[in-house]
Amino acid sequence: MNDNEYVKHIGGSGDPIGVHLRLPLSYQALYLADQTAFHDYAFAVLDDDEAAEESVHTAMLRVQDNWDELLVERNMQQQVWAIMRQTVEEFRQDREDRAAITQGLDDYRRGLHRLNSEQGVFEALAALPPQQFDAVVLRYKPQRIGWYMGISEQTVAYHCRQGKQRLEQAVPTLLKKDGEARTGGPQRDGHEGLTP
Repeated sequence: MNDNEYVKHIGGSGDPIGVHLRLPLSYQALYLADQTAFHDYAFAVLDDDEAAEESVHTAMLRVQDNWDELLVERNMQQQVWAIMRQTVEEFRQDREDRAAITQGLDDYRRGLHRLNSEQGVFEALAALPPQQFDAVVLRYKPQRIGWYMGISEQTVAYHCRQGKQRLEQAVPTLLKKDGEARTGGPQRDGHEGLTP
């Protein structure tokens, strides 16, 4: 292996197995020269070390993907920083979006505790485990729910099914009518969440 090759180690043995990525020395030099500044900037915006590391890593992958185009730019450093700022901003916006969804779900669950229903549907819905509650209540496409929860679309569907089964067990008379669940029908985006 020469000094122009980065070996990605996979597995616990430490053997250099897996994919060999050849990184240009100029790219490596740029990263080594600016990595502290990149991380400091990301940390200043995100105020979280792990998120800062992840955003810098993502930005540097984008830089790597566009390396040949960046080499012919008049001011490559300016373009690299533009990629860095855009990536960090995307991470910041992502975090804000997740926080807003989390707050909305918390408010919704608290609101359910204040409602009374003769059949107990609100109480049953509020009693669902967190992932089942989120999967059942969120009225997004499964892909968006998976993004928020950090799980695959298949796992979202699983949690949705499990949540619906728990609700059917807790409130069978309300959720079953003529053999069909009364959920308000399919939603505009195709995700069939429950509407109390």
